[in-house]
Amino acid sequence: MNELTKFSVEFLKILGDQTRLEILEFLKNGPKSSKEIQRELGKSQPTISQHLKALLTSNLIQIEIKENEDKKKLQYYRIKERDLLKLLSSIYSYVARINNEKVKDLRDLDIYDTLI
Repeated sequence: MNELTKFSVEFLKILGDQTRLEILEFLKNGPKSSKEIQRELGKSQPTISQHLKALLTSNLIQIEIKENEDKKKLQYYRIKERDLLKLLSSIYSYVARINNEKVKDLRDLDIYDTLI
């Protein structure tokens, strides 16, 4: 296996997790804190931290430091490159299309079974 294939497999493994995809979907509207992500997804803090670490390590997201009114520094997570959103959109479109074909094939099969 060449290096590009190896990196591609690792990249797809990162995207192949439901929680990580949900995090990326939530971040597409702008930077969020880990507490906001936790609250939105209804998952525990350790679970969110584990997935954020995986997304950070794979360079899909980055940390942004912001100060609040009390001059306290807070960490926010954001998507590193907007091209990732285009890729996800393409993946969702493709998955929807192939699943529509499967559903149509199943409906056609049901109709055929009914006729027999």
